[in-house]
Amino acid sequence: MKPKKNTNYISLKESRKIIKYNVKQMRYYEAQKRRKLTQEEFTGVMRDENNIIEIDGLKTCFFTDTGTVMSVNGVSFDIPKNKIVGVVGESGCGKSVTSLSIMQLVQAPQGQTVAGEIRFNSDDLGTNEEGKKLAYDIVKMPTREMYKIRGKDITMIFQEPMTSLNPVFTIGFQLDEVSFVHSPDMSKEAAKAYSIELLKKVGISMPEHVYKSYPHELSGGMRQRVMIAMAIAGKPKLIIADEPTTALDVTIQAQILELLRELQKQEGCSVMLITHDLGVIAEMADEVVVMYAGRVIERGTVQDIFLNPLHPYTVGLQKSKPLLDSDANEPLYSIPGQVPNPINLPNACYFKNRCNRCTKACAGEYPQTVQVSPTHSVACYLYAKE
Repeated sequence: MKPKKNTNYISLKESRKIIKYNVKQMRYYEAQKRRKLTQEEFTGVMRDENNIIEIDGLKTCFFTDTGTVMSVNGVSFDIPKNKIVGVVGESGCGKSVTSLSIMQLVQAPQGQTVAGEIRFNSDDLGTNEEGKKLAYDIVKMPTREMYKIRGKDITMIFQEPMTSLNPVFTIGFQLDEVSFVHSPDMSKEAAKAYSIELLKKVGISMPEHVYKSYPHELSGGMRQRVMIAMAIAGKPKLIIADEPTTALDVTIQAQILELLRELQKQEGCSVMLITHDLGVIAEMADEVVVMYAGRVIERGTVQDIFLNPLHPYTVGLQKSKPLLDSDANEPLYSIPGQVPNPINLPNACYFKNRCNRCTKACAGEYPQTVQVSPTHSVACYLYAKE
């Protein structure tokens, strides 16, 4: 008798069971978003009032026909005030889903944030009886309440501006709309003047002309500058930049990144910069978060990560980047193997099958995060304390 082939197919019975489970879960989490809660029910306490965002144990999943995909699986890191935090990792590691979870923009009903806390340090809440800073817990926050901070206190610059700008409205109309949403009493003349001022601030040389233009009449770099103008219109405390330079050529990339850095200093806000480019991270970021398969595997200052990388995956990422003094005859280094299937991941190190420094301990449970120094932590058995 031939052994049964191991296939990725699921039976009709299994498929029906998955669909039934998905419908139940999606209805539950969608109902949670529509609940009417008092402010006390979706507020928490900041661990450190010098942070603008504190993420603890965040889990965001997608309910698919083949099972539950855990895109973000227990992510924890902080974004300090007036700092640029770079989030790096290969495609599918959960960078963008983490940012969308902060904005409550994960594609529903399939995508849902199911656990964890995202504490946003808002000045509106003050302190509790013990003198500790109060914060909004975005995971528990109803959608109606999220409208008050999304786009004003927390804004996002998306990867492709043409998917964010409406092609049938002028740039001026769309910029003015941002002002009217956050300041309903603002007059049309004041909104126009403010929009033109924003266009000047992001380095557009003919703001009055661009104000009357449609998105398709602008270049990619100009459109991205308009998106940045929209992002800073509400004077945000946190700007999430999700690969803002991917669709641009190298010279425009440098201009946009320099603009972001200048605006961050001028506005006194924090930036969460998501990118694949380690060179951008090294140039821009104050702190770095390295993600792999939905988890944070290493965190530290930019000096920690680039001068003393600890996790084998972080080392592999840095070796994969070509250098000016690299031997042209040698092939570019690539990390062997593939990212594991995100459905029903085992409770073990996700990188062990691709790791060249794997030990016997790696066969155990997923490694705990080890604090190597006050600013540097890593989730790897190579640094586990005895």
